[in-house]
Amino acid sequence: MAKTLGLLLLENRPILHPGALCNPQTFPFPTRQITVPGASVKAVVDGGEDILDSYVRCAQQLQEDGVSAITSNCGFTALMQSQIASSVSVPVVLSSLSLVPFVATTLPKGKKVGILTYDATRMSENHFAAAGWCSTKIDVAVAGIEGSETWSRLAEPVPEVSSSVIIKDVTAAAQALLSRDPDVAVLVFECAAFPLAAQAVRRETGLMVADYVSLAKMLIEMSAFRN
Repeated sequence: MAKTLGLLLLENRPILHPGALCNPQTFPFPTRQITVPGASVKAVVDGGEDILDSYVRCAQQLQEDGVSAITSNCGFTALMQSQIASSVSVPVVLSSLSLVPFVATTLPKGKKVGILTYDATRMSENHFAAAGWCSTKIDVAVAGIEGSETWSRLAEPVPEVSSSVIIKDVTAAAQALLSRDPDVAVLVFECAAFPLAAQAVRRETGLMVADYVSLAKMLIEMSAFRN
């Protein structure tokens, strides 16, 4: 029996382009998706306190449905990591921000982890702490895609944005971050739409890129089979 990854989805229609986290064809294993009531991009980026119970109920439903592990499609859900992990017995890693300590170990002294996020103005130390680390111990530089077409489109209930636009906006943000902070030597993508740009950013920058697709593959590989 194949291991199944559970995905807690925003109410905004997920990005389904080839290679996207929410496209079932992206992975060699099955996924089971559930949309969390009330989980708009705005609600989650604003902190998600009002929708925590909905996330817990949906995580419990995924567990009942037999998934082997659970993640989400928004890195800002890191703030709910502890509560949701405590509500089920299968492994839970909600945010790709949890990859930061892992990739930081690959760096020589003096180099930084670059974090590309949907909105850098809303990303805080609270998100880092909830993902299991802090910026006083891991040197990071954060940049977002605020003001771009991708940024505005992803906030819409039904985002109409092409993969080429996502690639363009994310690559531009990565290049701007590296120009601003040349000590960045590895990148972590917070947003679940960004894996579409991962290969382009790797080619353009020559850097390792970790994202939600990386997290999903790692999580299901490490998880146990369920009876």
